[in-house]
Amino acid sequence: MIPWLTPKPDLYRDFAQSQAFFAVGGELLALRPAADERYRLRLALSDIAPAMQQATLLYEDRRFYQHFGLDFPALGRAFWQGVVKGGRRQGASTISMQLARLHYRLNSQSVVGKLQQVLLALYLERHLSKAELLEGYFNYAPYGANVESVGAASLIYFGKTASELSTAEALTLAVIPQNPLQRNPERQANQHSAQQQLQQARLRLLQIWQQVYPTSESEQQLLALPLHFKRRRDLPFVAPHFVQALARQQPAGPIYSSLDWHLQHKVEQRLQQYLRQQQRLGLNNASVLVVHRPSMQIKAYIGAADFFNKSIAGQVDGTAAARSPGSALKPFVFALALQQGVIHPKSLLKDLPQRFGLFSPENFDRRFRGPITATEALVQSRNVPAVTLQAQLQQPDFYQWLAANEVPLAQAADYYGLALALGGMELSMQQLVALYAMLGNQGQYQPLQWLSAQASAAESSVHVAVPVKTISEAQGLSPEAAFLTLQMLASQPGLRSQRFAELAAEPKVAWKTGTSYAYRDAWTLGLYGDYVLAVWLGNFDGSSNPNLIGRNVAAPLFFSLLPLLGEQQQANQQLFAPSEQLNLRQVALCRQSYQLPNQFCPATESGWVIPGVSPVAVSDLHRPVPIYRQTGLRACQHQPPLTELAVFEFWPSDIAALYQQAGIRLRQPPVFAEACQQLSQTQAQPPQILSPQPHLTYLPQAGQPLALQARFDGAAKQGYWFADQRYLGAVKPGETLFWPATTGRYQLSVQDDLGSVSEITLNVQ
Repeated sequence: MIPWLTPKPDLYRDFAQSQAFFAVGGELLALRPAADERYRLRLALSDIAPAMQQATLLYEDRRFYQHFGLDFPALGRAFWQGVVKGGRRQGASTISMQLARLHYRLNSQSVVGKLQQVLLALYLERHLSKAELLEGYFNYAPYGANVESVGAASLIYFGKTASELSTAEALTLAVIPQNPLQRNPERQANQHSAQQQLQQARLRLLQIWQQVYPTSESEQQLLALPLHFKRRRDLPFVAPHFVQALARQQPAGPIYSSLDWHLQHKVEQRLQQYLRQQQRLGLNNASVLVVHRPSMQIKAYIGAADFFNKSIAGQVDGTAAARSPGSALKPFVFALALQQGVIHPKSLLKDLPQRFGLFSPENFDRRFRGPITATEALVQSRNVPAVTLQAQLQQPDFYQWLAANEVPLAQAADYYGLALALGGMELSMQQLVALYAMLGNQGQYQPLQWLSAQASAAESSVHVAVPVKTISEAQGLSPEAAFLTLQMLASQPGLRSQRFAELAAEPKVAWKTGTSYAYRDAWTLGLYGDYVLAVWLGNFDGSSNPNLIGRNVAAPLFFSLLPLLGEQQQANQQLFAPSEQLNLRQVALCRQSYQLPNQFCPATESGWVIPGVSPVAVSDLHRPVPIYRQTGLRACQHQPPLTELAVFEFWPSDIAALYQQAGIRLRQPPVFAEACQQLSQTQAQPPQILSPQPHLTYLPQAGQPLALQARFDGAAKQGYWFADQRYLGAVKPGETLFWPATTGRYQLSVQDDLGSVSEITLNVQ
């Protein structure tokens, strides 16, 4: 082989590295061996402490920068000392020769092997710089047992990176490669001879060091003191689920994660304390995820309460496991409804029994609260209003929106139906957190980030850039809908129990709970300042526990973790303050109807709307009624001074019926005088068909009729149902007509006794 005619060698083509995981502050999270079960890390020479470089060159190759791969004076000294004088054998191998032996795995004890070593050393010297050669040596050198490279040795024996090595530590590591078996630091605790060999070699190097780099006597005494070594079994294993997940994503080598080491430990301690307090409730497992919302970096990650506890299947990662979210998805149904102009935050919704084909949703408390604002319905987690809103979503509907935002849905939309709003599917905590972060990131979907900012920048500079999805491509949310949903989740502490009102009143928190079917999962997720926090309690085997209710067990843990996130006052102000760029306006709304007040509305309150989107109109709830002064009867028209005007509330029939069921007597206008037969229709609203729903295909069971329900104006007294202009029956406001429909397509209509008509197209299969 002629070195000058050969190509440049690749020192790291088959270099198998370990994975070293670091927290954002530089703390070691874990060190995993390479594929060949050896600890080995590749470092740049600039990442190795100068003292380590100097000590190694003093001990191994003092003329490294003067020779070209072979040190002839050193060879002469070794021959004279070992052969001629018969004394202690001395090594004469240069750094280049040792790198050749280590890289090419040569047996340098034989004549042929030694010759190969010399030629390959010349070959390396021909093509590589001195810095590359020295760097290669540090990345291949053995440091005892299965520890190779100074990067791995410094982490294992001293718990620090190679750039942080002290002079004393550098002097110790520098002498190990010459005899890694006898000077293995892990052997010193059990074998006194090994301890003596390492210390004696270190002291010999210290004497040489003093000659080249003189120090004071006190400093020399400190450098001579024995060191404490850590062992491989002492290596940390912090955030094991996070480390395992990151290991599957990243190649071997040093991995600088986004995890906050201090916050991770605080959250772990608080979680263990909480679970000890809740043992009587049978709660023994939980998962927690903390994400810095502006950067989407993961800051704390607990996959299970105890990674090593087999009884709870602790090695399962609860942040990545697909679970039913319960009501934790409802905010996004309301957000889409806001975005599509179905509601505004104070729209009146109906919390009353409803049927959607064969689906009849119930509330968690099995009660119905009648008229309720959209904000109250979301904060109180009412099921019926949420399902009603999901049924009205279009382009995208809720299924399409979830799929577009990277929520895996294994089945077609018909499989889930309207149960999606109630958690009738499965997704992971990581996916939920990414969705919740949109509410504070102006509706933009962003994936979770696992690496530190510097590591992410370095990775993106190496890999081909992947285009970021725009809002339209990922569906996302409009900034206005995201902001209003955030405000709704953080509103009205009085809607919660007094305990939660005290906890969440200061600071402001936007949060939501969830409880899955059969009490298998308890959730709380929320936004606070710059952070998104998610908490889950349950059992990985899917077993139920009646205590697994989000508001009762997950919310207290959630709020106990908030103080660990530090001061967030300024970030909170930015989070909940509307940007001037948002298309939002606060307007006066009539307090009863939550529409724009007419001149007869007695009281108003402010509310947010999205101009051009939100469904706001002038309220017609309060209407003037002319009444004869003498008889007190209702007149056909106002004829002062014979009549006077009195304002009455004309609630739609379904809401009026709810008030009546609740025992609330609404003030009714008097009956008409004989000369008047009916109210002028100028202010009357047409009926609204509630059941069946448009855009749905109905599959009634054999012998089960279809329920026809409509909402009538407060002045209407009678309604008439028709199918393809065929009369089906008459109802009073609030009544249901049951129709034994057969397969076909129908034009279904209802007309009230004021002459107003509404119709829909109905498909029955």
